[in-house]
Order: sequence, then structure tokens, then C-alpha cells
Amino acid sequence: MILSKIIKAVKAEQVAGRQDLEISSIAFDSRQVKPGALFVAVPGYKADGHAFIASAVKSGAIAVIAGKEAAVSASGVTFIRVNDPRSALAAVSAEFFDNPSGKLRMAGITGTSGKTTTTYLLRSIFRKNGDRTGLIGTIEYNLDGETFESKNTTPESLTLQELLNRMVTKGLDSCVMEVSSHSLALHRVDGIEFDAAVFLNLTQDHMDFHGTFEEYLAAKLKLFGLVQGEKTGPKVCAINSDDFRAAEFIKAAKAPVLTFGFNEGSDLRAVNVSNTQPGLKFDIARAGGLCPLNLKLKGYYNAYNAMAAAAVAAGLNIGWETIKAGLEAVENVPGRFETYKSPAGFTAVVDYAHKPDALQRLLEAVRGMGAKNIITVFGCGGERDRAKRPMMGGISARLSDFTVITSDNPRNENPAEIISEITGGMGKAKFSVVPDRKLAIFEAVKMAKEGDVVVVAGKGHEEYQLISGKVNHFSDKETVLEAISDGGKWKE
Repeated sequence: MILSKIIKAVKAEQVAGRQDLEISSIAFDSRQVKPGALFVAVPGYKADGHAFIASAVKSGAIAVIAGKEAAVSASGVTFIRVNDPRSALAAVSAEFFDNPSGKLRMAGITGTSGKTTTTYLLRSIFRKNGDRTGLIGTIEYNLDGETFESKNTTPESLTLQELLNRMVTKGLDSCVMEVSSHSLALHRVDGIEFDAAVFLNLTQDHMDFHGTFEEYLAAKLKLFGLVQGEKTGPKVCAINSDDFRAAEFIKAAKAPVLTFGFNEGSDLRAVNVSNTQPGLKFDIARAGGLCPLNLKLKGYYNAYNAMAAAAVAAGLNIGWETIKAGLEAVENVPGRFETYKSPAGFTAVVDYAHKPDALQRLLEAVRGMGAKNIITVFGCGGERDRAKRPMMGGISARLSDFTVITSDNPRNENPAEIISEITGGMGKAKFSVVPDRKLAIFEAVKMAKEGDVVVVAGKGHEEYQLISGKVNHFSDKETVLEAISDGGKWKE
């Protein structure tokens, strides 16, 4: 693509050099630069891309976008100065890949908890509707069967636009994606033309990044200004009316709103709810009557996720028979309330819950299913929001009969210090401290009796543990199955 066309996508404050250069690729990591590339110098968490401009030019970059004055002395290299390189990266990536989101039905889901499950439910509805559907989220990036490792819930804008372009090339019709607060604050989804946006809930999280709850809220609200654009066809903003911040999301919406919740006044309302061992049963009450559902997913909170997916589909003019079929077809979501029955008669549940609200919902759901005793194993991640550690300790203390506190992903923090902050919220509750996560799971399983439930929370689908800068293989599911096995005899 000719550089002059790419430059038109950004608000350049200065352009020095030729604009008729043919750009073969874009990179924001100097190690990924190839001859003929445009290099965007993005300030990162640990390194500033401006420090690698010379390296990028040496590797073959013929144009550079930067956010401050930078010396580019190599012959034939064009320098473009912009106010915000991150925003510019999103704009030039969309332009370079010919704005692929405009050729797909795009649905973005945001909220503190439930994003992953909602994307799986909505993808199932789209598929029942005949769509070839891509998925971008915490577990994987899935292009209708072609999968890529998920390194971020929402990838950097260049990666995101490339994925969407691959979907278009493969002939996909739609894409459902998790939209994290980080991605909204860091301009990763700038330039995406969404047909639908979902707000699930908002509770404290990521204060290590956003600083304040209001900044966290402001990031989430940005998604609802992106449901507009030149694409024709229906658009919708699905909003959880039970959340105390719902009014602010409704105000931010740039498209018709459909609300969902348990309270009267919601456009879609959950009634006759029953959380059973086989799954969740409830009816969606709507203007046209009731839609009875027998979900295979468990937990009252999944009624919100199902209604969110249903609201998007209904807002996009998908019929209720298709919505029902899509929701009921989802068997499970990896690492979300995965249940295993032991030969001794107790149950183990593996779940990704690693935030206060998610842990509370998980334990309430387990208690609601008639658990005799709940034995919870969890820890908190290092180098992340420290304020939630005692909060999660308090939640487990209140909703569990016994807690085994362990390590999650301590990263470069001292595990003992993380655990100490968790125990600060435990009060007089019964708990033990076992820093080794495998031993912690084995201890909890050893304690369990018939009718009890062992809840292993925090890592879910993850198959690694980050300790002292090293990535170690670790799977809660594998460890649970090993712990509860009786000569390898266990069943889901």
C-alpha cells in the first residue's frame, strides 16, 4: 500500500520525506520489522518504541511513525510525527488491512466478569443462524476452526486488524470478541465498526492499571460510542439494567438499547430461574412472550450472560427459535464451572474466577446447588491490583466452609507477601496456607467428603504458572483429576 494513503488515516503533525513509498507491512516491535515496513514507535509498559527506531531502520523500515522528535538519518526513510502513536497504530492498521470490521458483523462484549462465556453463547447463536463466526478472547483467537494462542484478551490493534482481515479472507460472516478495559484505554479497538456492544457488569478490577474506578468506568464506556459507522443494517447496545452503572452506559450508547436483567422494567427479564446440577433453567420474559431455556451451563450468573447474548441476537433481528437453539447448544466453556465427580462422592469445580465479583458469584452458585461443605482453593496474581486480595479473602471466608490459600501467578512478587494480604481479609474463618498450588489442591481434595464441593478458582483454562519470571506448566484441571482419581477412575 502507498504510504500517502496510510498517512491520511492519521492526524500527522509533521511529515518529512517521500510519501510515494510502497509499504509492505507494519510493525510496532522492531524485532518484527521486515524490508519495506512502516514502524510505529509505541510507548510500552517496559520499553519505549522510540528507543528502537534505529534498529527498525536497520532491519529495513522505510517509514517511521513516532510521537516525539526522533532522528532518522537513513536515506529514504520517511518520518511521520503524531500526537498519540497508539491511536495512530490502530488507524494505520485498519487502513492497511482495508477496514475489515466493516465487512463483518461485529459484536463486542465488555464487563468485569462473564465476557468469555457470553462470547461463546453469542457465537453459538450466530452459528445456528448460519453465520461462519470468528471469536477473539481470553481463551483463544478462533477463526471458525483455525485457532491462535490468546496472549491478550483483546490483542494489540495491529494483530486485531490482521485477524479480522484473515476472517474476511476466509469468508467469515461475523466476529464476537471480548473487549477489555485495557484495550479501550490503549486504543486497540479504535477504528472497529461494531454492530453490537454488550455491558455485563462493573465491579472493582485492574486498579493497578486504571488507578481509579472512574477511569475504569470511562474506559468501558468508550465501547458504546463505537457502535456506529457507515455499515448498513441493525445495531444494538445490550445493557445489564440491574447494574448500578447501567444508566451511564445507556447514556453512552450510540445505537438502540435493549436492557436485560432480573428486575422489572428490563426489555429481557429472567423469570422462573432454577439452578440445578444438570444446568440452569429459566425463561426470558420479553414483549412477545416467554422463551424457555434449559442451559447446560450452571450458576445464576449465567442467566445474565445468556440474556446478554440473546439481547444482541434479538437486536440484530435473529429469531427467537434460533436464539434458543444457540444458547442451549453450548455444552461448556473451557475453565468456566468445569465440574468433576469423584469416586468418593464429592464434586470438584474448576473456574477462572480471579476477581472479587467472579469469586462471589461462583461460590454463591455452588452453595445454591446444595453443597454440603465448600472447600475453596485460590490465590491472587502478583503485580496486579493489590486491593482485591483482602476482598477476595473476605468473600471466601464468608461463602466457604474452609479455604486453602495458595499461589496463583505470583510473577515476580514474593508469594508469601501476596498470601499475607489475602489472609488479612479472612478474619476468624477456617483456612490453611499452602503456597504450592498442587499441594494446596491435594490438601483440599483430601479433606472433602461425600456431598462436599472443592472449588479451585483463579486459573481455569490456563495451563501455566508464572513464577519468578519463568513460565511453568500447570493445569488446575489436570491437578484436580490427578487428586480425585482412584486408579484413574473419575467422571465428569
